[in-house]
Amino acid sequence: MLKTLLGLDDSQDVAAMDWHFRAGWFLALFLIALAVVFAIYLYQSESRLSRQRRWVLGTFQVLALSMIIVVILEPVADISLVKSYQRTMLVLLDTSRSMGIEDQRTTPAEVDEAAKALGKIALDATTPADGVEELRQQVGPASRLALARGALQHPGINLLGELDRSYNVRFFTFDETLEPEGGATLEPEDGSVKPLEWLETREADGETSQVGSALSEAIARYAGQPVAGVVMLSDFAWVKGQDPVVATERLKSSGIPIYTVPIGLPAPPDIHVRSVIGPEVVFTGDTVPLRAQIDSHGFEGQAVELTLTIDGERSTSRQVELRGGVQFEELSFKPQRAKGTMNLTVAISELAGETTRKNNSREHKVRILDEKIKVLYVEGMPRWEYRYLRWVLLRDPRLEVRFLMTQGDPALAATSSRYISRFPHEVEDALEYDLIILGDVPSSYFSSKQLDLMTDLVKKGGGSLLMVAGPMAAPASYRETPIAEVLPINIGSGEWESVGSSVHPVVTAAGRESQATLLSPSHETNERIWSHVRPMYSLPRLAGAKPAATVLLSLPKDAEEIRDYPLVAWQRYGNGKSLFVATEDLWRMRLEVGDRYHARFWGQTIQFLTLSRLLGQNKQVSLETDRGTYSAGEQVNVFANVLTESFEPVEQSEYAVVLENTANVDASAELELVPVPDQPGLYAGVHLASADGSYVLRTRAVDAEISNRVEFEVATIPIEDRETAAREDIARQIAGLSGGEVLRLPELRGLPGKLGEEEELTSIVRMQRDLWDAPLLFCLLVIFAGIEWYLRRRDNLV
Repeated sequence: MLKTLLGLDDSQDVAAMDWHFRAGWFLALFLIALAVVFAIYLYQSESRLSRQRRWVLGTFQVLALSMIIVVILEPVADISLVKSYQRTMLVLLDTSRSMGIEDQRTTPAEVDEAAKALGKIALDATTPADGVEELRQQVGPASRLALARGALQHPGINLLGELDRSYNVRFFTFDETLEPEGGATLEPEDGSVKPLEWLETREADGETSQVGSALSEAIARYAGQPVAGVVMLSDFAWVKGQDPVVATERLKSSGIPIYTVPIGLPAPPDIHVRSVIGPEVVFTGDTVPLRAQIDSHGFEGQAVELTLTIDGERSTSRQVELRGGVQFEELSFKPQRAKGTMNLTVAISELAGETTRKNNSREHKVRILDEKIKVLYVEGMPRWEYRYLRWVLLRDPRLEVRFLMTQGDPALAATSSRYISRFPHEVEDALEYDLIILGDVPSSYFSSKQLDLMTDLVKKGGGSLLMVAGPMAAPASYRETPIAEVLPINIGSGEWESVGSSVHPVVTAAGRESQATLLSPSHETNERIWSHVRPMYSLPRLAGAKPAATVLLSLPKDAEEIRDYPLVAWQRYGNGKSLFVATEDLWRMRLEVGDRYHARFWGQTIQFLTLSRLLGQNKQVSLETDRGTYSAGEQVNVFANVLTESFEPVEQSEYAVVLENTANVDASAELELVPVPDQPGLYAGVHLASADGSYVLRTRAVDAEISNRVEFEVATIPIEDRETAAREDIARQIAGLSGGEVLRLPELRGLPGKLGEEEELTSIVRMQRDLWDAPLLFCLLVIFAGIEWYLRRRDNLV
């Protein structure tokens, strides 16, 4: 009766209740007292009625007036309810494209797990060795999602039914987004429990697998509520979003165990052309070297055909033996056209049993230039580095080189067209060079105007300056000249001091990614090549690199003589670039191998310094991307170097550029770039490559005349199709950090037992209910008023 009056369910237990009037008890009692006084006064005058009759009439009048007073004063009940509830168990199922991979299971353990998940054999059965092949045929080409679906539907595992008895089970699917799929299971009349209908309809069609983001979001949705644990079924091959290990560390304080169920093979039989390493710009007549990075598993010792296709036409091919793991294979070709852009495709022939054939090729673009790089090399005495570098420059068909010897045979300029007799005095003569190499030449050799011309070549003309240090004059004599501002290093005293005979160049992190200092695709080989540059005997004392500089080579950290030394460094200056080489002993890398690596370093360095000018990128606003070809889902790193009309850095909070798809120019979008710390005028941003096609990056219309345009391509192979390996290591890290456990699909049957008995949880819920509008009060009012009215009419009272 009381629960009905209060509007409560029978399942809700009342622990305590208190009630009061909103206007207060004092007013209520006062008004009721007035009602009593009024009733006594009213019926005291009715002397013809018996005393007993007057008391009856007065009582019903007081009761009716009291009901009216109670309704007017709004009585309220404060109720404390005891509520029982269950903790929540989250079940997350990956539906990204990689979950559609049909793994080629070959080992007994792999076949056995799949057969048990699909119900082909009993969960406790053991497959004999001679029955593996037959069982593998029964399992067939089941996808990873099919295995997960089979395990969740398996009547012997009955995971959902067992969990639903003790927990509030909530289901989610995830790929690039997290989708809630409901909660309670469906219970047929026979008592069995089957999964929700969504399990039958979901397909592995998500573009990316965001494991970490899905985990964080799912738990965040139940913030403040008790979560017993998370069951996550996935191949854990995450490609976007939060790092799942980092996300788990952030969730560690919540104390929620995560039970990971890795599905798929960590090294499925597959051949993957991961990348094509090669120049993006070459010169007419160059032989273009390409290195294909191939990652293979399950096909060791087998021969495949590696093919290069140019603009859709087969160019060259050769047989390659797969060694398993990562290997590099070389191809080369000589462009038949004089200029333009060529589309290259490097592909591996398909083999039976591959997990996917969508990653057997990779594309690469090459732009051909028919111009020559104009170089002026100014040197003092002909030292060893000059002698070897001179022949490197003369043999390079991409270069048009002039030499100026400040100390040497004065007749050279008169007898050879390769030599000039003096440094240019006129602006037009100086600005025709793309690169000036300064050797060990004292600054006093140049007039102030000539020093300014070199500065303007870099700052305004978009050219480059390269200084090769020498003990006589470079860089010490340039400390008080404009050249000191151009160089990427702080000269300091510039005096030369001895270093140990074992000290050698060390490639920095930036150097491992640089076009100039990467002499081999193998980092170990690259380090070994540079370690041959010793002894260097002595180096100039410098005051470190400038804040905006990038150090490519330094000295070993344990070199007591000089620490954090910028042995080779570069920086943008105005509209051009400058590079400083602190040693004159790079020629020592020729030891035992000839000029192979020495020539490669100088050729790559000169191309790195000068290509931006030849490509028309050295303008007030210079746009760049880190690559020319991307795959869907990869990050496009965008840079903008923004200068004023006087070629000074523009410093502002952001800089906007425009991104266009050439197939749909009207669908352009703006990308906001932010300043790069310690590099005035340089802005950077990231764009996520999405739809396939050709793209153009440009500035807004207001800057169009003072800026370049950058083109790049987005490939057609989604990242989920390229990366086929399941990441069981990620699953183990997530489970270990959270206090959970890694489970195989058949082991899901034992999960409820691992969780232990779930105690019933209760909580006190406090609520407030209004009583003034309760039907009972109005019924009592009608009853009391009606009885009084009836008795008064019976006694003929007005």
